[in-house]
Amino acid sequence: MSASALNPARRWPRYVAGGLALLFLLLIGVVFALRAALESGRFTPRIKAEIENATGYRASIGGMGLALGLIPKLELRDVTLSTPGSAAPGLVAPRLAASISLRSLISGGIEIPSVEADGLRLNLDPVLWALPAAERPTRDATAAPAAPRRTANMPHIGLVRLHDAHVILPGSAGRDIEIPSLSIRNVSATSASDLAAEWRFQGITFILAGKAGPLFGAAPGTLPPLGAITLRASAGDLGWLLPDLRLEALEIIAPPEGEARLTGSFNRNGNAIGLEASLGEIGKLLQGAEAPLPIEARLVAGAASLTLQGRVARPREMADGQFDLTLDAPDAAGLTGFTALPPGLRGSARLEWQDAQNISLPRLQVTSPALAGTAALTLALADRPSLAGRIDVTRLDLDALSGAPAPSAARPAPAAPAPAADGRVIPDIAVPVAALNALDAELALALRGVTSSSLPQVAVQTNLRLRNGALTLAPFNLTLPAGRISGQVTVNAAATPAQFGLRLRSDGAGLDLAALSGALDGLGLRGRGDIAADLRGTGATTRAIAASLNGDMGLALINARLEQGTAMEALGALLALLSPNSQRLGAVELRCVALAFAAEQGMAQSRALFMDSAIGQIGGQAAINLRDESLNGRLETNLRVFGFGLRAPVNLGGTLAAPRIGVAAGAALGQTAIGLLGDTLTGRVVTDPLGNLLGGAGRNAEADCGEPLRVARLGADGPAPAPRAAPEAVQEAPRPGVPALPSPVQDVLRGLGGILGGGRR
Repeated sequence: MSASALNPARRWPRYVAGGLALLFLLLIGVVFALRAALESGRFTPRIKAEIENATGYRASIGGMGLALGLIPKLELRDVTLSTPGSAAPGLVAPRLAASISLRSLISGGIEIPSVEADGLRLNLDPVLWALPAAERPTRDATAAPAAPRRTANMPHIGLVRLHDAHVILPGSAGRDIEIPSLSIRNVSATSASDLAAEWRFQGITFILAGKAGPLFGAAPGTLPPLGAITLRASAGDLGWLLPDLRLEALEIIAPPEGEARLTGSFNRNGNAIGLEASLGEIGKLLQGAEAPLPIEARLVAGAASLTLQGRVARPREMADGQFDLTLDAPDAAGLTGFTALPPGLRGSARLEWQDAQNISLPRLQVTSPALAGTAALTLALADRPSLAGRIDVTRLDLDALSGAPAPSAARPAPAAPAPAADGRVIPDIAVPVAALNALDAELALALRGVTSSSLPQVAVQTNLRLRNGALTLAPFNLTLPAGRISGQVTVNAAATPAQFGLRLRSDGAGLDLAALSGALDGLGLRGRGDIAADLRGTGATTRAIAASLNGDMGLALINARLEQGTAMEALGALLALLSPNSQRLGAVELRCVALAFAAEQGMAQSRALFMDSAIGQIGGQAAINLRDESLNGRLETNLRVFGFGLRAPVNLGGTLAAPRIGVAAGAALGQTAIGLLGDTLTGRVVTDPLGNLLGGAGRNAEADCGEPLRVARLGADGPAPAPRAAPEAVQEAPRPGVPALPSPVQDVLRGLGGILGGGRR
């Protein structure tokens, strides 16, 4: 036996080497066995269950693998996360990979050299991430909060890298953020991380480089400290933000020490816009500074400028902010891209917020020759956005704001609205109400000094209430030079199609028609009238609303006067129809006029159609189909003009844009024949240009103003016209040399007139 074999001290290196070799072989065997188990899917159900228990979302894993090496890399393929029963996942990751240092695990630390994701797609639509209460992860509410983890126990990630990722924004209609590359190096709880990212949004490329962190260990809801940051944006179209707006250049430089600077240039319709801002010492946030962060900014476009100055008291939480804003636009005509700004506009405001959920505008004031007003508003963003406060406009010149020319001193009365190209009077205008679904509101609105060429000196006062897309303006008080109107306006934008409601009634002595403009200007009506309306409709356009209209509307006039205008022209056309050689009338005194219509699904049927005037009475029925604007009706005329009676039914037809009137053939012929026979028997000669149709005194003693006026006021009481000054039936004195007819002859003539269609109705 050799000496070395008999010496145990010389054998232990061989044993150690053999043990290490055996351990290495066992380790290699375990790694290969683990790889085989992962690729066979043995651990997939367990990992999937752990993800679902931790998040509450349904997970799927297409495959798993392990890349061998000094630092093994675990890879997950075709990973998705979705809510239970969802048709589309919120997260899709074709490949996720993470490498883990075995040496750090043995030493008790967690060191992850790299985390990678390729082709990741993250959809931020809240619907895809809304978990039912039963699916949310359960946590013991009574358990004491976990003690903060020590920095030494937190993981350290050497590199986080995204390649070819997409973030789909909620409600963006295909507008997503493309991220060709993003990398974060040295992610830990002790030092800052290096950032490098490139992303594209709406054709604009953004490039970010700098430092931030530590990213681990920050309090929830707070921004991580920032170091040296540089952000640049390429030129691109910003029309999605503001029509015709283009970005020329944008750069933000935030050094570790000193003030951060923001510079940018924009263009809108050839109008250059410059932006300069000082963002304070953002770099000191890297050292955990909590000092207030002052911010100043100035936006210049032509001669106009907007400045902002203030500070954020707690910048890391973006809380406790106070800013003063000043707007000066002395010459809006030079701002080719902002022609809606009134010239000489100046404004100031104070903007405050305690946190990101509550923003207030305690003071807002604007002044200009065309617009002046004040406001105080509060916006709450928790859960559903809510706006509250008041808006008080003391001057609003609609013509100056719209660029319409000022009316001349001697402006002629405007003609009736011209029909559209398709021959319709009701315009087809979209009524956009979708924005009412965006927030709730409680506002007190007061608009005074509202003027325009067609409706001078209008004032509106109301309380606005908006809840879940349902808008109510009540009480709605409208003050015109002609008088006051009160009522209520409702819009339900949450319904499909949107629903509209209008209840209005004139106050006091009614409206002075001579002081009204717009649609009533040029009618020639003078006097005071009561209007009332209770209407409801649905639709997305004005024509659709009219076609679905339900409710009642009415107009009541007493002791009025009809002068030259479109209404007088219509009456003249009626007289010319009854007597082609009729003369032109002068002013006509109106004892009462009552118009009332009841609408049902766009079909408006008259409930009152009556006029009592100095020349007699007109009554009847009419129907308007608001779907196609067709007219249909029949008027009963009982007039006495220039001493001669005119009594005949008149038919209405055509459309609102082109109405037609015509005498009912049989009735008119009968009345004319009886009139001529009466003239022959009485010896009277037809010499008056109006003709000599047989008639009474121009009135029906049984028809009076009381009931039609009540119907036109929708059942409300109101003033009545003065009693008639003279009896309705005055016997005409016999002409010289012409014997008066005996009473029996007159009775025969009246009976014959009834047979031929000329009797009273």
